[in-house]
Amino acid sequence: MKKTLLRSTFLLLLVSVIAKILSFLVRILLARTLSESAMNYYTLASPTMVIMITLAQMGIPGALSKVIAQSKDTRKPLLASIFVSMINNIVIIAAFFILLPFLSFYILKQREILPVLYAILPLIPLVSISGILKGYLFGKQQHVQATACQLFEEGSRILFLLVMFSMDHTLTNVTMAKIAMYSISVGELCSSLYMLFALRQHKHDIRQLPTLFHTLHRQQFDEVLSISIPMTGSRLIGSLTYFLEPIVMVIGLSALQSDTMIHAYGQLNGYVLPIITMPSFLTITLSNFLLPSFTYHYTRGHEATARHQFSFILASCFIVGAICSFLCYFFNEELLLLFYHNTRGALLLKQLAIPFALYSLQPPLSSMLHAMSLSKKTVFDTFAGSFTRLCCVAFLSHILFADALSIAISAGMLVTTCLHAIRLWFAFTKSK
Repeated sequence: MKKTLLRSTFLLLLVSVIAKILSFLVRILLARTLSESAMNYYTLASPTMVIMITLAQMGIPGALSKVIAQSKDTRKPLLASIFVSMINNIVIIAAFFILLPFLSFYILKQREILPVLYAILPLIPLVSISGILKGYLFGKQQHVQATACQLFEEGSRILFLLVMFSMDHTLTNVTMAKIAMYSISVGELCSSLYMLFALRQHKHDIRQLPTLFHTLHRQQFDEVLSISIPMTGSRLIGSLTYFLEPIVMVIGLSALQSDTMIHAYGQLNGYVLPIITMPSFLTITLSNFLLPSFTYHYTRGHEATARHQFSFILASCFIVGAICSFLCYFFNEELLLLFYHNTRGALLLKQLAIPFALYSLQPPLSSMLHAMSLSKKTVFDTFAGSFTRLCCVAFLSHILFADALSIAISAGMLVTTCLHAIRLWFAFTKSK
């Protein structure tokens, strides 16, 4: 039993590592292939894509995995999730189809971006389907299959991008940005097809779904929605911040100033953040694998052992973050050349290097707060950091222009991290 558990854990970690590598390869491919203007269009449309995904999924994947894990009849929660998702998708697609021209012309002030925004619409049903399938697999304790779908998602994106960009070397900036956006839909489609294949042993249950509509009751919907709606609220904070940031950024600026800010925004999200946040994968993985031991000892009163675990996790994450910050500060141009074959965003990378040494502390601090039943506090801390970030962008963009972005993202991150640390310090002090 123990050998099976260790083998499954190792396989899960291996698949996660490979998926993250493929995900970063997609970013590298886009950064090397897209022109600077195409990258600006793609990154400017990405916040809209993120909030549309958040609203479309509505926290259903996570809720479904929990409900199925504790239910004897898994078909009814699955059917309820599909029904709610279908209605929600229709509303989201119709609403954004009407709102996107207004967002493009009057809010973002970029008429060229409208086709890129419309390229997001096919993603909504696809990401909902893949989310439901992934939640179902997790609920059935098929963790490796649910995680392995990321390999097909990222692999198919790479293949699609390579084929599309090699077919025509005279693509316009807007067309290149549209292809980059469509690649996400292709990834979700291939991911869903793999998961449907993985569910072939449950095909009898799935075939019976259409005949079960008349058996659905409010209880099945309440089970899913009572979990999914709070989860959506938590995710919506980050998504809404990401969505509002480019809008707040260009309000009140002239056309020339807006172009300068969008250029800097494209560099930040397209080139700088993928490198500066690279350690987050290691720190999150480290937290996830070491924290069960911390929780075990803390809940049983072994506080000395629990604090030792906490210190070890925190120190390890900080060392990883500090090494990355050192490399980004002193070798910013070399790193950009290595990954992207250009030096766009070198100054931004250097400016963010020092404060982002503390970014690596967020995963363990957040996980510790969850372990100590302080999850609601983490939501407030995230909101405070997001609010600080938006305020900095709103008030400093007119004064510092591009430099406002590095100040805003650093300030928001530091507020969240410091609040986490203060809450944890008080929690430890109170438990003495």
